[in-house]
Amino acid sequence: MEEFNTMIRKRIMLLCIAPTLFLGGCLNLLSNNSPQAENEDGVKGRPSDIYESVLTYTGDGYFLPSGGKAEKAEEQYKDEVVKATKEYIKKEYNTDIEVHNLVGNQDGYTVFFETTGRLHFYSTAIVPIDFSEEKVLTENIGTLDDEVEKGLRTALYAYIKEDEFKILDDQIQDIIDQSGEIVGTTVESIQNAGGNAYETPYYFVQSVSDDEAIKPIYDLYMKNPDASKEELTDAYQEELFDPDDLWFSINLYMKDPKKEPVQEVYNPIMIAFEENDDLPKGHYFINLHDHYVIKKAGSGNKENSLSQDGIHGIYKE
Repeated sequence: MEEFNTMIRKRIMLLCIAPTLFLGGCLNLLSNNSPQAENEDGVKGRPSDIYESVLTYTGDGYFLPSGGKAEKAEEQYKDEVVKATKEYIKKEYNTDIEVHNLVGNQDGYTVFFETTGRLHFYSTAIVPIDFSEEKVLTENIGTLDDEVEKGLRTALYAYIKEDEFKILDDQIQDIIDQSGEIVGTTVESIQNAGGNAYETPYYFVQSVSDDEAIKPIYDLYMKNPDASKEELTDAYQEELFDPDDLWFSINLYMKDPKKEPVQEVYNPIMIAFEENDDLPKGHYFINLHDHYVIKKAGSGNKENSLSQDGIHGIYKE
């Protein structure tokens, strides 16, 4: 039964990290403009009420269903929501945060935050509001299952594997410099609409809850958030590492608004990742999108994105 549950959790994470290629087509139906109307860049099929340049998108336009009431009342509750979120995350996870954005949901706010200490990640919290009583329900603050825990695990990986993560960052920068045709997202978009654990403008990392290799480090940090880097590193169980427990989603965009993602740009990226065995261990998925982000979803995944099949990826063991 435990093996079955593990398989289900990993498949759920796969669905979360693999491209939702149907999303762009569905959102096109919501546009007030003709799908073939040109936007300000002269590009057809990317109406400005649905899409925005990856170079300017900051999370503005991101939304959650049924959040209209909360959005309209944000100024009334903002200070209390921010204060309550900071206190909750500090108490539950020994972690200090900076709140970047409040997005209304059906019952209150989804709060996007970034950690400010040595363990760096982005995540979210849920703060319910009793709108009839005009009251922030601080006693009911919570997070999605394993959301902050996942952020901590990926941040711990980046912390104890700092040299390997630098190799990853340097490789991506080399790819960008050599290509001249690709870019990443803005930091502001990650802050305001990201929440994907350890994240940069070029990739985010996901970790499964039953990762036995990182669990001793996580447990040590929760007991002693002041544990030294050496102590945390010593607690890591390298021999228990499974690359299916740590997933890297690489998301790059075409620099030119008028250019589609093409194999001539995508293939060298794939080759660079396949040939570099000094990267952090894990399971890699490489995605190349056109120039635009779907504003409401904060995503570049569209019908023309180039991606792997969403299952196999590239393994580094």
